[in-house]
Amino acid sequence: MVTTEDIGSVQVMRVDAVRLDSAVGTLIRNAVVSHLETKKKFALDISNVKLVDSGGLGALVALLKSITANQGKLIVVGMNKPVRMMFELSRMDRQFVLVEDMGSALSSLEQA
Repeated sequence: MVTTEDIGSVQVMRVDAVRLDSAVGTLIRNAVVSHLETKKKFALDISNVKLVDSGGLGALVALLKSITANQGKLIVVGMNKPVRMMFELSRMDRQFVLVEDMGSALSSLEQA
């Protein structure tokens, strides 16, 4: 459901699930927490996700807090329109850095 890959200094996580719920959120968080000692830059590709429920959103918020507490940076990549609308309605678009494609995310993280 969640695959990881290192591209330069960035850990890229790809969610291969249609629904991002608390279970998938936990998988994402575990993938990040195990690398927080060595990585500070993370790109989360959710382009395959069609629905984020409240549990998934909560898991992403906890993930963001863990990363920022360790002086790291997280960028969320590839939201489709319904997922973006949910982020905007919950005002989470103000908390997360959201970009359209992985190239933009990698460029931004490499400069950070």
